[in-house]
Amino acid sequence: MYIQTNTEGSGPILTRKVSTDLDCETAALLRAAIRPVFASAASWGNLSDILKDKGYHLAFRQGRLCITDVATGARVCGLRFLGFELKDLISRLGRPIVVARGNQADGDVLAVRPTSAQT
Repeated sequence: MYIQTNTEGSGPILTRKVSTDLDCETAALLRAAIRPVFASAASWGNLSDILKDKGYHLAFRQGRLCITDVATGARVCGLRFLGFELKDLISRLGRPIVVARGNQADGDVLAVRPTSAQT
């Protein structure tokens, strides 16, 4: 058995990467706060506005609709986590207005259709 007695120059102590997954209590609270917003939304604009007031934003990440944090842009959760399917929301709210971002099937859901400025 070899025991290292000299620690000088052995490198930094590596720490475990902190998990970005939600713990079960946070997940339950998030579902309880966000599910009713999706269930009662009258339009994509209405849904976007309410989520924005709560500090969230609707966005596509890698081709999937998810909720992101307004301040950081970090992905919080997807629709399936909340128990919704995109096709069901589309049948109820219509097609969302999406602006593509980057080239990884990412995009942002807009609350209102952009207008063109004619000069």
